[in-house]
This record gives sequence, structure tokens and C-alpha cells, in this order.
Amino acid sequence: MNTEIKTLVINNKFLQSKVIRFFLSAGIGMVVDVFVYFIAITYFLGKERIKLFNYQVSAHEISLVVSYSCGVIANFILTKYAVFSESTVKGSKQFFRFSLIAGLGFFANYSLLRFFVEFWDVLPIISRILSALSLGFASYYIHKLFTFKVED
Repeated sequence: MNTEIKTLVINNKFLQSKVIRFFLSAGIGMVVDVFVYFIAITYFLGKERIKLFNYQVSAHEISLVVSYSCGVIANFILTKYAVFSESTVKGSKQFFRFSLIAGLGFFANYSLLRFFVEFWDVLPIISRILSALSLGFASYYIHKLFTFKVED
């Protein structure tokens, strides 16, 4: 798979830009995230509040945890192989760093999602898209400088 991706990039000038490849990878991860979120909230959870241990959790919060996890895994795989394949950082260390940044991003997404849904009364699926888009730009530089850096 890695050689097929490299061949595609070499033969396509548009895809030679790391920034473009990063946003395509992030976009695919976001599509996975939003798709899983839509399926979870539409077909499994609805608008119910769910009791989790002693806490009442809303359907949009549980859907976010599940969908965000799926999106992070898809995004990591694509980013590792299609964007920063020259990184010398060990794969397990990359995944740990990626997950750490994704965890911070999760809480930022969670805060924005609650803000849009609970204070502005925006539909949960639209709120999920807005929250993901609003945090996407900083992540490129964080991953470039921290997660997938080329170590000496």
C-alpha cells in the first residue's frame, strides 16, 4: 500500500504538497468520524440520555466518543503513510503522540459541540462538523513539529 501511495503522489502534482495530503487525510478521517457519529445518533442512540455508572450522559456525547475514536484511527493511518512517511519516529511513539494530541483535540471538540448544541441549539450533526472544522488548522503544525518530526 505504501508504494502505491508514493506512486500516486509522484504522478500527481496536486498531491505533492504535504499540506494538501494532510488535509485530505484529515478530511477522510473527519468523514469517517461524522459518518459514525450520524449512524450512532440516528440509528442507535437518538436523543436519549444514557445512564453510565452514576452519570447521565447525552446521546450526542456518547456518539462523539465513538465517532472521534474511529476518525482518529483512520486519520493516523492515512497521515502516517500518506503525509509523513519519512518520519524517523518509531510507529508506536507516533501513535502515542498522535493519540495525545487527539485527546486534547477531543476535549476542545467536546466543548465546542456542547456549546453549539446546548447554547446555540444547532443540530448535533451540524455542530459536529463545525467543531471538527474549527480545530483542523492547528493540528497540521502540531503533527508536523511533534508527532511525525524527523529525528536526528
